[in-house]
Amino acid sequence: MRLTRKIVAIVVVLGVGGRCKGPCDSPIYCQGELLHAVQMARLFADDKTFVDKPTLKPEAQVLAAFARIGGANASRPALERFVAENFGQEGSELRAVDVGAELAARPGFLERVANPVVRAFGREVHGYWGQLIREQDTTRLCAGCVSSMLRLARRFVVPGGRFRETYYWDTYFALEGMLRSGLVDLSKSTIGDLLDLVDAYGFVPNGARVYYLDRSQPPVLTLMVKLYYEFTHDVEFVRGALPRLQREYAYWTDKHCVDVRVGSRVLRLSRYFVDTDVPRPEAYSDDYELAHNVTGDPQIQARLYADLATGAESGWDFSTRWVRDIHRAPVLETIRTRQVVPVDLNAILYQVEMALGELSDMVHGSSGAYRQAAGERRQAMDAAMLDPTSGLYFDYLLEDARRSTEFAAAAVWPYWAFADGEAKLAARAFAYLGRVLDGNPGGVPATLTQSGQQWDWPMAWPPLQYVAMQGALRYGDPVGVRLAQSYVDSVLCAWYATGGSLPGVLEKLGNATDSGHMFEKFDSAQVGSAGGGGEYTVQAGFGWTNGVLIWTLDKFGPQLTAPKCLNLNVS
Repeated sequence: MRLTRKIVAIVVVLGVGGRCKGPCDSPIYCQGELLHAVQMARLFADDKTFVDKPTLKPEAQVLAAFARIGGANASRPALERFVAENFGQEGSELRAVDVGAELAARPGFLERVANPVVRAFGREVHGYWGQLIREQDTTRLCAGCVSSMLRLARRFVVPGGRFRETYYWDTYFALEGMLRSGLVDLSKSTIGDLLDLVDAYGFVPNGARVYYLDRSQPPVLTLMVKLYYEFTHDVEFVRGALPRLQREYAYWTDKHCVDVRVGSRVLRLSRYFVDTDVPRPEAYSDDYELAHNVTGDPQIQARLYADLATGAESGWDFSTRWVRDIHRAPVLETIRTRQVVPVDLNAILYQVEMALGELSDMVHGSSGAYRQAAGERRQAMDAAMLDPTSGLYFDYLLEDARRSTEFAAAAVWPYWAFADGEAKLAARAFAYLGRVLDGNPGGVPATLTQSGQQWDWPMAWPPLQYVAMQGALRYGDPVGVRLAQSYVDSVLCAWYATGGSLPGVLEKLGNATDSGHMFEKFDSAQVGSAGGGGEYTVQAGFGWTNGVLIWTLDKFGPQLTAPKCLNLNVS
């Protein structure tokens, strides 16, 4: 049954049994009648807009004003006035930071790029970091005013667009570019903010907002510290970070482990898992309507809310990787994320365990049990997830007691993680990727299923291209150059199509009115087109796009050529 807008607007979400397991206890930003009323009135095209707004008055006064307009029964016009009078501009607790003086004047990665057009584009992107660096400034908040922002004491990088705060796994890919651009101190402060979040909460939330406090994202903080060390050899930074990294690892092993049965064996692996029974505040109306259109049973609704939040924790929000029936419309009605044991999460945790062993050995002269844990995880992944015929790794489906047969780009993450994988299996996996690229010149899509979700075909995401390239580099597979060229082609052509130009090198398109956009994702089927689908419009900025681009130029610079979309006679 489809709910009418009138009914939806007056029903307040409560958890199963009348309790709520929201991400925090804020009656504005996490749960309660005010959040429900504003989000279900759909005052904004994007639910994230409201929960990113700080109050203009103390919280008690805002709640009193809501009660005066009728509370849960307030009309839409009354809610519009209420929000306008009591809430400020989203992002107003932040200020931009000028990092121009910190950028390397002659970054080394550019010297490795042979093609003059690609090199000039790399220099242009090198200069974009100043658009994405922020620090908190709460001086404009009144005494008693509240915001959904978590406290960050240092400068940090943001993805861009609607993503105004620091985000967990995005930051790793941005750091790959920032460090190569000479932003070493900024990289250190960005990692420091994430370490502070571990101190405060025991883990790194999805992003620096109170409404993200019930979930994390792919746990790559240890990999960030290792990356920073590889650039700086700063042992003291590692020494200070290590206890926080160990605490975060304990969070993931305590909260996310699951038994997997393969034949007579019981294996220990990890999954994403969020314990909630309410809609995500930043996507409240979408979650609420999906759950109520599926069922009137509060327990089933609660499970849907938990699986939606768990999908968001994966970073892949959303994908047919997480659903029972890829042919169902809307496809998310059969979401079951907590029943999926993901390849990429376990490959990441293997990397974390190996890195913790290495860092512990550096600081304490002992790797502890981390390398043993990594070895056990590797054996479990090979047993439960590896398809020897294709060489690919597949998610394990707990409900079905089998591995999935649906391709996802995460299938090659183990080849970045494992230094000693079997060469024949790696060759098969990368041959498969080559065949995928044959039909997808804009990059490897997240999956091969077209669903309208943003982590399905034809969306090619920068972090997934990075992982595939890293694996190809580790095993010396020539598909790496193809992946690199397709990524450069997608990024540069989309930037050029939206008005990008390079003085003395590349003239602006005659009909272009903008100055070039770096998008968060791309269309794998059409080089130069931004990706789409999902819960929000495509975002420009963009931290991980810039970082992966700079990393790609550094690793593959001599072999890259100018994209055909530029119609140049330059090779």
